[in-house]
Amino acid sequence: MQSQLLRIFNLKLMWIKVKRLFSEPLIQFIILGVILYLINMYVQNKSDAEARKIIVDNEMIGQLILKYKIQTGALPNKQQLDAMIENYIKDEISYREAKKMGLDKEDEIIRRRLIQKFDFLQSDLTETKSPTEDELKQFYENNPSLFQTDSTVSFSHIFYSKDNSTDSIAKQRALDVLNGLKSGDLKRAPEKGDRFPLQYDYTDQSNLDIQQNFGNKPILKALFSLPINNWSGPVQSGYGWHLIYISERDSMTAIPYAFKEEEVKIKYEEDEKSKQNKKIFDEISNKYEIKRLYLESK
Repeated sequence: MQSQLLRIFNLKLMWIKVKRLFSEPLIQFIILGVILYLINMYVQNKSDAEARKIIVDNEMIGQLILKYKIQTGALPNKQQLDAMIENYIKDEISYREAKKMGLDKEDEIIRRRLIQKFDFLQSDLTETKSPTEDELKQFYENNPSLFQTDSTVSFSHIFYSKDNSTDSIAKQRALDVLNGLKSGDLKRAPEKGDRFPLQYDYTDQSNLDIQQNFGNKPILKALFSLPINNWSGPVQSGYGWHLIYISERDSMTAIPYAFKEEEVKIKYEEDEKSKQNKKIFDEISNKYEIKRLYLESK
């Protein structure tokens, strides 16, 4: 009887000690931390298990077949489809492992691709109402530069290279020849200069044509401003120096609305879509807080 009472007393004493121990804030904090850690491990393991699950269902098979048909114009056979499925699984595993390693972070190519996809998606979701005839005519009148022929120029030139001399010597050679040309009636004389890698005579050249052939250099402005039927120069291009004889030049002319009605509609819809895209983007950007710290440091 006495031993039984002693055992009960010892158990009560132990319970009091345990109760006091668990009432300590530090112990409670440790226990809570362990519980949270175990919960987090459980959730993480479950999430990892889901992340390792790759589902190839009928919908995915249909997408693979459709993609193949768009690219080749035919349906894949069983062997080709099996290979496509295996490639999809391989790509999906590589993609998920790359994301786990953080390879998608701070990558400029991925960043640009996502920006491009967002812009395409936003553009596709934007709907424009069909314009009326009056709206199209108003757009045509407000944007004359979109519906006119380019200025063109026809000319011949003599080329002077600086490759075998200096820039100033090449220019002086051109000046020396120019004095003789002005007193004659020649309209072309490529033999009086150096060999040129392209043509010596050009017909109906637009601003863009000249930039592509000679570069965005002083010759571009000269061809659309110097007098015609006269030798002029020297003018500089991306190759060297030139004397030019302008035989004909046509100014920009407006194309009548009746000949460009369909193009006016296309450009109108492009302009409206651009405006709507900007409005949508402005609404999205207003949700962001932009801190321009570079301005504060000045």
